Amino acid sequence: MSGINSVEQMTQGHLRNVQQLAVFYTGKNNIYAINIAKVKAFVITEEVTINDTPSDTDVVAGIATIRGEPVTLVKLDAWLGNKCLELEDYKLIIYCEFNHKKIGFLIKDMLDIVEKTTDELRHTEETNSKITYTTYVKVHDKNELCTVFNAEQLLKDLGWTNDGDDVMNKYIEAPFSSTKLVLAAEDSNVAREVLRKFFQKADVKYEIYNNGAELITRIQELDPSKIGLIITDIEMPETDGFQVAQFVKSSSKYENVPLIVNSSMTTDAVKNKMNQIGVDGFIGKTDIQSLYNVSKKYLA
Repeated sequence: MSGINSVEQMTQGHLRNVQQLAVFYTGKNNIYAINIAKVKAFVITEEVTINDTPSDTDVVAGIATIRGEPVTLVKLDAWLGNKCLELEDYKLIIYCEFNHKKIGFLIKDMLDIVEKTTDELRHTEETNSKITYTTYVKVHDKNELCTVFNAEQLLKDLGWTNDGDDVMNKYIEAPFSSTKLVLAAEDSNVAREVLRKFFQKADVKYEIYNNGAELITRIQELDPSKIGLIITDIEMPETDGFQVAQFVKSSSKYENVPLIVNSSMTTDAVKNKMNQIGVDGFIGKTDIQSLYNVSKKYLA
């Protein structure tokens, strides 16, 4: 694997309604994964300079300069509660962008890139907030458990999620007067709580579902004229946000219902795909100001 390579054009798995996972080893040789659509590059650790910067958490390893920009490096092992390796024993950095924040995960080594349909992913956030879902991957001809970690929970634990009352009060200027219903699909408990706080503060009628399948079922039950706005995450088990967007935007029945993507996957490849489907907007997850602006546009 070469040094700093873009992976945004590496795959178009979302065109076939599969999720592609970058599978890797943690320091304890546990098998973890991240959605490839969240990855900007794989970086060989020894090719970058890591500056040890003051931090109030041992989860942050320092700051590295990647593509001319400062990137916060996270020790995934520390966040997972595992003993960390020496810095030089982490061969790779998975360089990602979440909600326009640049972050690099130190990993022991890459294992594979695998494709999984959404029904091959098992949702487990209820039992462990650090896990989004689990699946199985082939390693040396054996099926091994693979855990997809919860990036939203990690960002919250680092204090990078602005979801307090002060943020809500700052951006929500006045309640909306709309009588229409807002429907949302979101599988992350952290992001669901942000949406709940926002809708309650904005005095909006809303329903939030844990995945796209439940959302689509509810959409089909309603008169389209009663729906003021649909908001969907992308990375969800069973039915993901690409499938939700395709369902809504390919039907003349719902052509007047605005659909907004609310996701931490803010890479250009993801945005381009959603724009091709014809979504009405794209906001970073937990970005309260953008959520308010787009809700005001369609509901006020």
